[in-house]
Amino acid sequence: MMKNIFKKSILFLFGLILSAPIFGQIPDPAMVGYWENWQGNRFVKLKNIDSRYNVIQISFAEEQNGRDYDLGFDPAYSEEEFRTEMQALQAEGKKVLISIGGQNAIVMLDSAAERDIFVSSVNEMIDEWGFDGLDIDLEGASLGFTDIHVQNPGDVRQQYLIEAIGLIMKNHYEKHGVKLLLTMAPETLYVQGGLSTSSSKRGAYLPIIEALRDSIDMLNVQLYNSGSQFGLDGLIYNQGSADWILAMTDAVIQGFECKNNLGTYSGLPAYKVGVGLPGCHSSDAVPHKEMEAAMRYLIGEGPQPGSYELIQDGGYPDLRGMMTWSINSDKTCGPSYGFVDTYSKVFTDAPYIEINNISEIYESEEDGKIIEVELFNDNYTDSLDSSNWTIANLPEGVEIDSIQRINDTIAHVVFKGNASSPYTSTNFKLKVTVDSTEFVNSDEKLSRNHGVILKPAITQIPGYLELEKYVDFKGCGVGNISEQDGGGKYGWIWENQWAEVEANIAESGDYVADFRYRTSSGTHKCILKVDGGINSINTINSSTAWNVWENKEFNVKLTEGVHKLRFHMSKGWVHLDRVDFRITSSDNSFTIFNRTFFYPNPASQILTFDNERKGTVNIFGIRGELVKQVSLNETNQINIGDLKTGIYTVQLIDLDGAMYHDKLVKK
Repeated sequence: MMKNIFKKSILFLFGLILSAPIFGQIPDPAMVGYWENWQGNRFVKLKNIDSRYNVIQISFAEEQNGRDYDLGFDPAYSEEEFRTEMQALQAEGKKVLISIGGQNAIVMLDSAAERDIFVSSVNEMIDEWGFDGLDIDLEGASLGFTDIHVQNPGDVRQQYLIEAIGLIMKNHYEKHGVKLLLTMAPETLYVQGGLSTSSSKRGAYLPIIEALRDSIDMLNVQLYNSGSQFGLDGLIYNQGSADWILAMTDAVIQGFECKNNLGTYSGLPAYKVGVGLPGCHSSDAVPHKEMEAAMRYLIGEGPQPGSYELIQDGGYPDLRGMMTWSINSDKTCGPSYGFVDTYSKVFTDAPYIEINNISEIYESEEDGKIIEVELFNDNYTDSLDSSNWTIANLPEGVEIDSIQRINDTIAHVVFKGNASSPYTSTNFKLKVTVDSTEFVNSDEKLSRNHGVILKPAITQIPGYLELEKYVDFKGCGVGNISEQDGGGKYGWIWENQWAEVEANIAESGDYVADFRYRTSSGTHKCILKVDGGINSINTINSSTAWNVWENKEFNVKLTEGVHKLRFHMSKGWVHLDRVDFRITSSDNSFTIFNRTFFYPNPASQILTFDNERKGTVNIFGIRGELVKQVSLNETNQINIGDLKTGIYTVQLIDLDGAMYHDKLVKK
């Protein structure tokens, strides 16, 4: 009897769909973004969302009265402001939907009574707030169904869910005469997972998609938090690549026969499909240039970027668009709104700029250096005025000197002055903003905050390496060490991520690398790569709490010269404060310290050293070159008046072989 009722409700919904104005409501192309409805360091009000987002998913509806089937919504800031700002977005033609589910919110309808409460609560919430549609983003326990079959779902709870969505849409249409928009954002396990036999939940979303396929306006499978999945060609694809995007999207559009008699997924037309990716670089993110290449091939406007070949010649020109989690992370990542920039490049003709180094720029050597600003989909005016250009996050002491127009689309920004203090980390956050008066056609200013790198001084080895001064990375960052634990900063690296530091090795030989770190209890592995080749695989066994700093020594071989040292976590994670390198093949055994042993600092003429320090002082320039060497055996002062203004590393090797390092600011 239950299956007959289920079939009748689906047939009724299908009839409703045929009579309703279903097309043309979701923007085409669509840039879908999830908006985080909670306060935090990346919170952004609706009015401040990048204007290119034209479908905003409010995340999330919340349970009421302790019941997972009774939903409501409360905004994270003033109700009046939220309503006003949402209505302003809608007045611009943007669509605002309420999303249900997410990682933490469980929705499971265990009875017809729960189904009915769910339907009425969702309809009431949509009416109260004026949302344009409903997004189904069920994950985890919300998909704990049994007896999964695409055409004939055997779990009554899944039948209740499908019925409930149909009833919500029916009620909305009957009341307002307008079709309620319907989007979904399942994870790959629950869609493409139907091609495998790896989990009892594989393909769990497919019966929902199949039953509501004619009503769905846009399906955005989450191509993240996924691991790997099979493609239609029977090969396994790992997340984070162009091939991953192509193989997973092809499967959604083309459809497939599921393994173990789960049924047949019919696929969806490309105009109902979007590509869902994370808005920030992480272990499962696809680099923006690779993402752009995949998207252009997918819509038939670019060459095949990898090994996966689309089933349909010419790709899918009517692909609906893109989706990201989240608007908030896209804003705060580097580059800010880099995801929506990629969407704009692929789907629109909107002008944008990109910024790049002409050459490497190191701290205290900024004066006279040049960065390039390339303009796309517009031209520069014949004469450029530096007063219309601003650069945020420049080091103190550095400013714009001039703007050089190279051609219609290329301009060079020339710096003036050097940094007045040492860098605490690499500067990846330079933001260039150009006023619209510098463009021929555009009437909006353009900004870009990722692409230029200002590097700290090259690390000297023997000596200590600070991981927070990485010059290249994947998915890591910088944190602060408490004063109780010594102060300063550390670099953090999660599993399958890495950070790369430049180092000048003074002497080839065998070294001890003393790691100061903290991590969770267990076994972790850090691979040290030098210039891309594996140098050593270092196992870190910790039995302490994650917030306890520890030290462990490893033996490594290093070759003289400037090299790139990459710290890659192949297992586990680490907060790495510093790595002290000391050579063991030398006659002297010494300990490396990082402490103040001279004054004043900054200094212009004379450096005075502690009275008890005797030995040899070496002063290195920003690139690791030795610029001065003085003996302290007869005096505790040296003259640095002959050195140029800038940042230097002072090294003292005392008579016992102990080595001291510190930064010097030369005025």
